[in-house]
Amino acid sequence: MDGSALSRRLLLGGFLLGALPAVPAWGRNLVEPTLSQPTGALDSARRMTVFVKLNGVGPFSFMIDTGANASVVSSEVVAQLGLSRGQQVNMHGVAGAELVDTVKMDTVAVGARVKRGLTMSVLPQMHLGVQGVLGLDWLGEQGLTLDFARRQMMLGPSVPMTDSRTVTVPVRSQRSGLHLIDAQVMGVTTMAYLDTGSTMTIGNAALLEKAVKRRALMPDWADIEVRSVTGQAIRGRLAAFKRLQLGNLVLMTVPVVFGPVHTFEYWGLSRHPALLIGVDVLHTFESVALDFSRGQVHFRLPPPSGYRYTAMS
Repeated sequence: MDGSALSRRLLLGGFLLGALPAVPAWGRNLVEPTLSQPTGALDSARRMTVFVKLNGVGPFSFMIDTGANASVVSSEVVAQLGLSRGQQVNMHGVAGAELVDTVKMDTVAVGARVKRGLTMSVLPQMHLGVQGVLGLDWLGEQGLTLDFARRQMMLGPSVPMTDSRTVTVPVRSQRSGLHLIDAQVMGVTTMAYLDTGSTMTIGNAALLEKAVKRRALMPDWADIEVRSVTGQAIRGRLAAFKRLQLGNLVLMTVPVVFGPVHTFEYWGLSRHPALLIGVDVLHTFESVALDFSRGQVHFRLPPPSGYRYTAMS
């Protein structure tokens, strides 16, 4: 990278950090009404992880990924359990599709919640960053609450707060299991979904085109590499939205990466403006509750301290 490109990257990075609160590398807990609070953690990419038992063995550190329709286990764990690999399947990531092996787990348990007969794709742990990933095939419609302030992650139906710091945004589900939020980027209607497995927020080419026309982006840009869990990589451009609206919730100066991301094509979201909201944005809230049973997401704002949020009436 040349000096000017590096300067642009540092300038943009510093600007964005000024708009978002810092996230301490603390431990997390996973809580469910029927459980005795098994311990979770924050991985090196700031994603919440939980302890999982596979076929009664473990625990192993897995990430819960609301942007993945299929669960994944590392090849190292497969070898440790002595499992035989089954047929290969195409696994779709941000950089494209890749043929991978699968294994079938008799049981996948997080506390008292057990899923039986789950087929999981197999990938090297060096690409995953954890020992496995629990996707929508495991999560189903039970819901998920990421409580950053209390250092907890809760599975199951949520009881949303109704005070002035909680903003509820409606969600609609696709047949594929993806849960979409209607968003606005400076007047551009955008389909958005929350991806707890992505470290960054990503926009598609259709959104970039509209955002440039509406002058919805901050002037500084930087080159960046986006890497898939399959190990593939693509080049992207890091920028920032001046304003992003999710229902009645308005966020200012939101970092976003644009690039030829295969995920949008896989979900059928490539023709119209679409946005994948990653943990870089989710971490700025006190909590985020994905309430699938009610078709809602509940965003709880941090206490007033200068963060750039607005809840519209």
